[in-house]
Amino acid sequence: MVISARWIILLMLLSGIGIKAAKSSEWKLIQDSSNVRFIGALEGAAFRGRFDVFSAMIDFDPNKPTAGKIIGVVKMDSADSGDTERDAYLMEEDWFDPLNYPESRFESERVEQLDDGTFAAHGQLSLVGISQPITMLFEFEIADSIAHFSGRFEIKRLLFGVGWDATNWIADEVAVQVELDLQQ
Repeated sequence: MVISARWIILLMLLSGIGIKAAKSSEWKLIQDSSNVRFIGALEGAAFRGRFDVFSAMIDFDPNKPTAGKIIGVVKMDSADSGDTERDAYLMEEDWFDPLNYPESRFESERVEQLDDGTFAAHGQLSLVGISQPITMLFEFEIADSIAHFSGRFEIKRLLFGVGWDATNWIADEVAVQVELDLQQ
């Protein structure tokens, strides 16, 4: 009976290790060293901005990329372009409209590894109540128990109904850069 109990305990311990290993692809955001930025162009001159409040759920193992899941959420009223007048415009109904659409969300539907060793997350971006398919290209590097996620994608703001229709004053294309430090 003592031997049976030891085997049961050993099996339980091994089962627990298996469960932990299965969840080891889940990463937690290190907020202080992470950022979400955007780059637009106003009258032909590039300007940069950032979102100060954001979250991410990254379930990713570079050895099993197709099992990955990436979700990112930004609070729209946390946009900061470094210019008070421009930031005021961004909060208006024609632009980010954070009173009616407080968050923008990206959720991957499929992740793949590319030939060059980088990855692509194909999914939906929801912005001001409109969802559009996008592909976020990203790199994922692990050192010790810290991972660095470096992603980027471009959107056409008019597909989401963001801003004025004129593109001679402010460009339609907006680049988004996501730099996240993660821990298990």
